Amino acid sequence: MSMQTSAWAGELGIHYTDRNEIDWKSHLPIWKEMLQGIPLDTVLEVGCNRGHNLKALEFLLGKQKGIVGIDLNNYALDKARANGLVVQLGDAASVPYKDNSFDLVFTRGVLIHIPLAKLPTVLSELYRVSGRYIMIVEYFADEETMVPWRKEIDLLWKRDFPRHLVQQFPNLKEIRSGKWLNELNDPICGWLYEK
Repeated sequence: MSMQTSAWAGELGIHYTDRNEIDWKSHLPIWKEMLQGIPLDTVLEVGCNRGHNLKALEFLLGKQKGIVGIDLNNYALDKARANGLVVQLGDAASVPYKDNSFDLVFTRGVLIHIPLAKLPTVLSELYRVSGRYIMIVEYFADEETMVPWRKEIDLLWKRDFPRHLVQQFPNLKEIRSGKWLNELNDPICGWLYEK
């Protein structure tokens, strides 16, 4: 288990979950913009934490859809389950689902915590379990930039995630992209791809 995986599965992840209680409705604008006109029956969030995105997707798509999430941190998963969400323990580097299991597989603020050496494995897993669409919503930088996070190093990076994804899977076609401010007023970017 990597240092980053251990940190997010442990106390750091618990403290993050406690600080990360936000209104899921604040995520609706991103989802409305990015998924407009996209037919979805099954969705997987890799790194779902409390499930804010999952709640927003249930609201937009309907609870009867197959909307599920995985996360490293059991504490966060307990919070998500308490909100009626379908979640399970899982690692982005080894997603516990079969190939092509979901119409859409996505991350939001997860790839930023993956070391560069492990990024190809995680991107391969997103691609593998996606039947059609992959969406990433992350901090962006043209150049690899390690960002100290809460006095810790080697836990957050900004980089050109779309370049990494498309270089690894050149058959992906970008459907749309967007830029927003997150809850901390930090700019985040999103890209939706089709296989």
